[in-house]
Parts: sequence; structure tokens; C-alpha cells
Amino acid sequence: MNSIAVLSSYAGNIIWILLAFLVVLTIIVFIHEMGHYLVARWCGVKIEAFSIGFGKEITHRYDKHGTRWRLAWIPMGGYVKFAGDMNGASVPSQETLDAMSPEERDGAFHLKPLYQRAAVVAAGPIANFLLAIVIFASLFMIIGKVTHVARIDTVKPGSPAALAGFQPGDIVRKIDGSSITGLTDLRMAEQFNGGTKLDFEVERGGQLVKLSATPKMTDVKVSIGGTAQVGVLGLDTILWRSQVGAVQKGSAADEAGLQTGDLITSIDGVKVKTFNDLVKIVSPAAGKIMRVEFKRGSVELSTTITPKTATVTDAKGKVHKVGRFGIGNYLDDTAWTHKRFGPVDAVILGSKETYTVVYRTLKSVKDMFSGKQSPKQLGGMLMIAEVSGKAAERGVSDLMELIAFLSISIGLINLFPIPILDGGHLMFYAYEAIRGRPLGEKAQEIGFRIGLTLVLMLMIFATWNDLMRKVSQWVGTG
Repeated sequence: MNSIAVLSSYAGNIIWILLAFLVVLTIIVFIHEMGHYLVARWCGVKIEAFSIGFGKEITHRYDKHGTRWRLAWIPMGGYVKFAGDMNGASVPSQETLDAMSPEERDGAFHLKPLYQRAAVVAAGPIANFLLAIVIFASLFMIIGKVTHVARIDTVKPGSPAALAGFQPGDIVRKIDGSSITGLTDLRMAEQFNGGTKLDFEVERGGQLVKLSATPKMTDVKVSIGGTAQVGVLGLDTILWRSQVGAVQKGSAADEAGLQTGDLITSIDGVKVKTFNDLVKIVSPAAGKIMRVEFKRGSVELSTTITPKTATVTDAKGKVHKVGRFGIGNYLDDTAWTHKRFGPVDAVILGSKETYTVVYRTLKSVKDMFSGKQSPKQLGGMLMIAEVSGKAAERGVSDLMELIAFLSISIGLINLFPIPILDGGHLMFYAYEAIRGRPLGEKAQEIGFRIGLTLVLMLMIFATWNDLMRKVSQWVGTG
């Protein structure tokens, strides 16, 4: 019976991941291809097909312009096929172009002026970037932005931060002369500047202190499995301390005498720093007597608490029995700010967020080629599916953020100068603009074959990384 329950749970999880993956990928692909489609229509290009997915059709319909809108079984992308294309990759068919009537030639994509062709090709990635800006801006308007103060809680002995003179309680205000908005900026600065000296300005006891430190390239575990090499200073910042906020009346904590502001330091001899640490220890311990040590001001105290059983429902609607002390997070108003933005400011922030993701992506690609980052970090469709499922479990806002991040990544990758990708077409158009004539048909055909080979090899390599990452996880938990 237990085996059947486990298999049923596993199957349900797979279905959930697949559904989330299909939603994420379909939205991104549709917006990308819609960018090509709209600009092509504006340029008077006849569009033969608009496809979401490849392979055999699930369904299709024709619109009044004669475009075949199709949904196919292989959800690995999509394409817009223009009049005069040999295939969905927009490879020109000279035979088809030569056989066209004057009226048909007027709607042929490859016979349009160079600037129009370039605009149509660039419109796909641009649509991806615009989608990200719209999503980020919408989240900033509806949910707002939480900014955590870059306050240092602990400094790892012997770390670059310790050698530089950082101290607990320091608040980082500037990095290399530029003001930072909070903890996210600090983390990005150290992670993307491994081996590079950074100048800091920190607030310490109301005074500004200047420090210099060089983040050390270090292998760290990532949430999707495996490791990534990033810059590390050795600073620890705690967003949610293991401090008692509201105490529920009649709860285990109330009966034990805990008060708002008490800082829990250990449970049954296990040290806790964050509220998440506390939850992980208490959740599976309903009904168990636990020794709790805590600080009330500067006084160290201890007591025993028996977690009471509570019923919780997860994002998938599953009901679980867990242990609870009956306390909430302690909200330190000096540690973070929350603000919603108007449309103009939200769009500006959304654009900045999009630029940041582009920068981080390009930096990661550069580091892979330079050897700073391992190419094993590269993920494929399996990783996207897994991350999509996790984001969907956390909520709509997390799923929308993931769509924005992936939309940027896909838009950026499509701009790489690889034949068969949009960037490859733009590279050919740049040659045509400089030389005054298009690249020869034979050269283009060879280029597209090379590009297709590179893309397929990249997909295989990324999928292999995904499989090895999962094997590593299974072995690690087995």
C-alpha cells in the first residue's frame, strides 16, 4: 500500500512539473513568435504558418489572411514560416522564390528590403525582453518590492571579509563608489566579481568606514542540484532570525512562557540561526518534549516545549500533520522595506531588472569560456521543467518571475550569432549591409547546417548535465 502511495505521489509530481513546464514554455515561445509575426505583418510579409511546437499537429486553423495556426506535439519551441521559406528556420528557398508570380513576390520575406528583414528577425528576441519588463513592472505595481538592508550578521573566520576587517553589524552602503539598494546588490557584487578587488563603504556605529576585499571563487551548492563557482566574501546575512514574533494564545510557546523578542539559539542542542532552521527542527517533532535555549535581552534562558500538532495544506492541496510552537516571525522594521510603485517607476525598475538579468547571463557565459565557471552548470529542458514545477508550487508571482527570467534568457540566446538562430540571420544581414549583396546561397546553407549541429550538440550537452545532476541528487539522497 505504501509503495502504491509513493508511486501515486511521484506520478502526481511529474504531472504537476509537466503542466508548469508547458505553461512556461508555451507563453515564452508564443510571445517570441508573435514578435516576428506582428512586425512581418506590418512589413507586408505573407505568413504561411504560425506554429507552437514541432512535429505532428494536434490541431490547426486558418485565419482570414491564409495563415495556418498550428499546435504540435513536441513542445520544444515554435516558428513562423514566411512566404519563400524552405522551412520553419526561415532558410530561403530560391526555387520557390523564382516560381513566384509578381503578386506573390511582393509578400515574400526574402525579397523585402534589408531593414525590414532585420526588423522582423530582431522582433522575436525584443518581444521576449518586453515580456520580461511587463512582468517585472506588473509585480512591482501589484505586489511591490521588498528590499533587505545589507546588514552583516556574522563574518567567517579567515575569509576575505574577515581579512578586510568586516564586523557583525556593519551595513554595506556603497560598492566601488556606487550606492547599493540592499542585500541583493551585495550578493550580486560578490558572486560576479570573484578574484576582483572591490572597495566597500560600510556604516558602523553611525560612522562610515572604507574597506577593500576580493571575493574568492568558491564552489557552492545550487537549488537545482550540483554546484556553481561564484565569488564569496564570507559574509552571512540573516533575513529572518530565529526570533519570536507574535505568540499564539494557548500555544506550546505560550504555555512555556516564551515572549515576543526572545531569540531562540538552540533546540535539543542543535544551534538555530534562522526561523527556517527552527521550522525544520520543530515540524517533524509533534508531541516530543524539546529543550529550548533562548536569549531575552542579554539574559540566557532555557525551557522545555512540546510542539502541538497542526494541520497544513501545501500548494498542491495535500494535507500534512506537523509540529508547531505557535510563534510567528519577528519583523524587524529596520531590516527591510516594502514598497509598491506607480506605472512609470515600475516600468523603469522592470527595465533595470531585465538589464541585470541580461548582464548576469552574459557574465556567466563569459565565465564559462574563460574557465571561471564550469559548463556543467548549463541546464536544459529537464532543468527548466523542474524549476517551473517548483516555482508553480511557490505561487503565481514566483511562476511569473520565472517566465520573465527564462524569456530574457531565450531572447538573449536567440541573439547569439549562430546560423539558424535569429542572431545568425542578423549576422548574415550585417554581411549583406557591408558588402552590398547577400551571402551566397551555398555559404548560407553550410552555415545553417553548422548552426543546427551546434544547437543540437548544445541541447544534448545540457540534457546530459540535467541527467547527471539528477543522478547526483538520487545518489546523495539514496
